[in-house]
Amino acid sequence: MIIYELLGLAASIMFTPISDDVLLLGQLGIWMSKNMNPYLAWISSWVTIFIAFLWFYLVGRFFRELPLVKRWMARKWLLKAEYYLQRFGVGAVMVAFFIPGIRHPIHYVAGILKFSTKKYLLANLIASSLYTGVWTFMVYKLDQKVGMKFILLWLPHHLFIVLSCLAFLISCIIFYKWKRNHYG
Repeated sequence: MIIYELLGLAASIMFTPISDDVLLLGQLGIWMSKNMNPYLAWISSWVTIFIAFLWFYLVGRFFRELPLVKRWMARKWLLKAEYYLQRFGVGAVMVAFFIPGIRHPIHYVAGILKFSTKKYLLANLIASSLYTGVWTFMVYKLDQKVGMKFILLWLPHHLFIVLSCLAFLISCIIFYKWKRNHYG
């Protein structure tokens, strides 16, 4: 493992719209195909994910200090949001790691609403550990059963088939929901 791989993973998470799960799985797959120790892969990805999501929190804290945002933050509903974040914040930050779509925003919101830094660091540390641990375990087991080298070599040659199957599956789900809403 080289440091630029960790920096690339962190930068990808922070600055690209690609799912964090896809980025993490790709990096873990590459590491497993190189026969990297799974514990080293887990710790490396844990530290990288922790730092990347801490970045989102710090960006939120920075924006909180801007005059326009300060004026906007005085609204009643934002005070209510601050109350709920203080009450359920640790759990919300931890659960958000496992729910795509709110994974990034909850960290920005925690920073903007001045969620306690100690509580945030604790929640981020525990949740990023569990998040990366689960994915590392799954990729490690997949590598044992199938072999990551095989998957990494097979996928580019059969990408059209995989994407076609995914498109068909998504189309079936959409059609089913549409039919259920209109005729159900």
